[in-house]
Amino acid sequence: MLLLCNYYVTYKCNASCEFCHFADHDAFKNVPNASLDDFKKNITELKKLGVKFIDLTGGEPLLNKNIVEMAEFANNSNMQTSITTNTLLYPKYAERLVGKINLLHFSLDSPDEEEHNRIRKVNCYKSVFESFKIAKSLGEFPDILFTVTNDTVYKLPQMYDIA
Repeated sequence: MLLLCNYYVTYKCNASCEFCHFADHDAFKNVPNASLDDFKKNITELKKLGVKFIDLTGGEPLLNKNIVEMAEFANNSNMQTSITTNTLLYPKYAERLVGKINLLHFSLDSPDEEEHNRIRKVNCYKSVFESFKIAKSLGEFPDILFTVTNDTVYKLPQMYDIA
């Protein structure tokens, strides 16, 4: 059996996706990011409980300034790791995350640039494709995380073609 932990490293986000509760930025503005010390203590305890997979999530996990150290600590603790990102900050962290993340998920919510950016309420469509180039150049193999809505479900074949 594989035990998975979704570990919220932040509740903050630099997007305001129409389907996500983290889009309410005011609700989370005073909530601190997870600290590195607390993270290390918690990972040590989670490991004792048998957790083998840690999903570093949030809001936007790359908004936690300790994300690289967190990923490295989890990886060094022999845990499988994943991060889902909207990619706006990925170019800044890409080189430092290499080899520390087993599953790198890039969010893309429509094959159409205008629709994707409207859903996210931030212009990040081009950032996803630029981040794919960066990741591949570093030997990483990110996947696409596609949040299906009533409006986008019919675009699954186009998303498949992009993937």
